[in-house]
Amino acid sequence: MEQQEIKENTEIDILEEKYLQAKKYNLKIFPYYKMFSWDLLFFYSISFLFLTQVKGLSASNVLFMDSCYTLFKFIGQIPSINIAELIGKRKSILLSNILVALSIGILLFVQNLTHAVISYAIMGIGYSLKTLCDPIFLRDCITAKEHQGTIFTNLDGKGSAYWYFFDAITSIACGFLFVFNNYLPMILCFVMCIISCIFAFKFKTYENPKEKVKLEESGSFKAYFKDLKIAFKNIFNSNRLKALFLCSGMFAALFAIRSSIASSLFTEIGIKEEYFGIIFAILTIFSAVASNFQNYFHKKLKNRVLTYFSLVFSLSLIGIGFVSLYSRNFTFTVIMVLIFYAVQYIIKGPYYTLQKRYLNSFSSSSMSTKIYSANTLVESLFSTVMCYIASLLLGFTSTIYAVIIIGLTFLLIFIWLLDYMKDKIGLNPEEYKKSDINFTEVH
Repeated sequence: MEQQEIKENTEIDILEEKYLQAKKYNLKIFPYYKMFSWDLLFFYSISFLFLTQVKGLSASNVLFMDSCYTLFKFIGQIPSINIAELIGKRKSILLSNILVALSIGILLFVQNLTHAVISYAIMGIGYSLKTLCDPIFLRDCITAKEHQGTIFTNLDGKGSAYWYFFDAITSIACGFLFVFNNYLPMILCFVMCIISCIFAFKFKTYENPKEKVKLEESGSFKAYFKDLKIAFKNIFNSNRLKALFLCSGMFAALFAIRSSIASSLFTEIGIKEEYFGIIFAILTIFSAVASNFQNYFHKKLKNRVLTYFSLVFSLSLIGIGFVSLYSRNFTFTVIMVLIFYAVQYIIKGPYYTLQKRYLNSFSSSSMSTKIYSANTLVESLFSTVMCYIASLLLGFTSTIYAVIIIGLTFLLIFIWLLDYMKDKIGLNPEEYKKSDINFTEVH
């Protein structure tokens, strides 16, 4: 009996060591995985031109497609939690990257708006699953007992920086590749998606099968959704999380339209298409450098990070609109517009990592999955509405006026939101109510 117990303990120790080594390996390659997979490469600097000039869609159509993308990202959230807990985060990451690759493959052959919407819908579902699983996967693989938040931000920030620099390089080539062959940037984007799938496949299994949620044993998902409903109720009872979700939703709405609006604006003010890639590459470098300083922003600005980021971003939009509207000097207009966009990209760099750090605070791994999902639901809803509104604006006015309207609207909303957030975010742990930081998944 004693020998059997020793044998079982030995097997458990071997299994735990195996999972520990798998986690270390996953942490080692995660920044390189993120370099290829965080977002689409060879895409954003040229997608607007590809869809309008090659596929014959209008600027309004492109923003409508963006709204469809965010809508399906919203729809995919609840099933994404289901999938992540049923098949595990590693397999979910692989599935999400396959869906994204499939969407780009379809986009290469679209013939009309309906086909393009299908492509963006699949992309939205893929990124819904990916946005949920990537940060939780990274968090799960961190085995250190202390400074987990710092390790998370360092590894995530390193991956972000790699992606930004790589995106800058690919963006420089993008405009010239597009002029040489309209399809070449999109083909290379598809290749990058395939590489992402390969990296996702190389991740090692680190989850103990005995600890997975056995949804298939219940015969239905009724019990699971009951638990999920209770978990979400607890989450939305937290004033801290509600404030973070609202802020995340506003930033997500701005980021959702940034690329398409920028490309449309560049076209209106007369910038040649072959320079689009160079411009986006330079802007991306600003994000890459800034992403390495997320801890600096966190320590320097403390609980004022979101205040500075939101107000400066909104004012930069207003500045872009008024300079483009009233300046009669082409060189001055281009320089000022690029300076304002550089400010936005500097904010974008550290924002994503800091946002995930704040969402991770005060929660367990399983609850973090649901927190990320709830946050993505809010972000997708806000982004869908914003893309649809921007699509309507571009339907009856110029991009310049649309940028001014959007900038002024967001400035007013952020001023209200920051007043709402001031006693809910950035407090010491003892200053929060229990309902703000203590979460339960089931009753």
